[in-house]
Amino acid sequence: MNQKITNIFIEPKELIKKINDDPNFRYKILDATFYLPNSGLNAEQEFNGEHIKNSVFFDINKIAASDNSLPHMIPSKNEFSSMMQKLGVNKDDFIIFYDNSPFLSSSRGWFLFRYFGHNDILILKGGLKNWKNCNGAVSSKKTKPNQGNFEAIIERKELVVNLNQMIFESKNNSKLILDARSEKRYLGEAKEPRPGLPSGHIPNSQSIPASDLISSDGYLKSIKELNEYFLGKNIDKKDDIIATCGSGVSACVISIALYCLGKKDVPIYDGSWTEWASSGQEIKTSV
Repeated sequence: MNQKITNIFIEPKELIKKINDDPNFRYKILDATFYLPNSGLNAEQEFNGEHIKNSVFFDINKIAASDNSLPHMIPSKNEFSSMMQKLGVNKDDFIIFYDNSPFLSSSRGWFLFRYFGHNDILILKGGLKNWKNCNGAVSSKKTKPNQGNFEAIIERKELVVNLNQMIFESKNNSKLILDARSEKRYLGEAKEPRPGLPSGHIPNSQSIPASDLISSDGYLKSIKELNEYFLGKNIDKKDDIIATCGSGVSACVISIALYCLGKKDVPIYDGSWTEWASSGQEIKTSV
């Protein structure tokens, strides 16, 4: 991976030009669209109906540990490698993520590849909608990719926090726990999208809805806007931070936002609220 990137995000026109003008540009476009369980939407069905031409569906629900009943738990190095090979990903590919989600679910794919040591990752600015606005080619044709040779290099375990660590951090209030779910779910005023799961929040956590970090057109907000937002919440880049959410997806939006502000390695709580609320831990419903 000798190609370097200077920015996480790429404009559709820039990507189209790169693909057309650079015959040595090795890449794989992955659709990481994800919807909450109660949304009534099916990301794979939407992909089959329309997607960026030659892209492959990166199923966030299935690209997870097969030996864990919790949703979206990070798979092993070997399991992730096998999954990516089946998607046709090669070890020297630039990974181009996009989504058509109400929040930046591409950030979950970005997080996973970084966790496994692959740093050549770009996210398409504005997702599928912006691609189409720039006359990017779309298709409903589903093609089976050739087997790739991708291999996960490492497991960056410092980027993940488990339940026991989370219990310790919550009790000791030693790190800043940022919750990316909606404020109503955080306060216990709205139902969780997973049936039977109580709403509320982890003690000593703070509500930072992922939706606050994304503009109305689906872009991650500007550096200036993000700086102002975090400062307004009394959050400093020097703080020790853990990001959490419902099941480890929107927490990655917090992680990527802080990455763009220069705080490179904000870990996520892998089990997130699904694990916490179903394992008998203390639940708070007030600030």
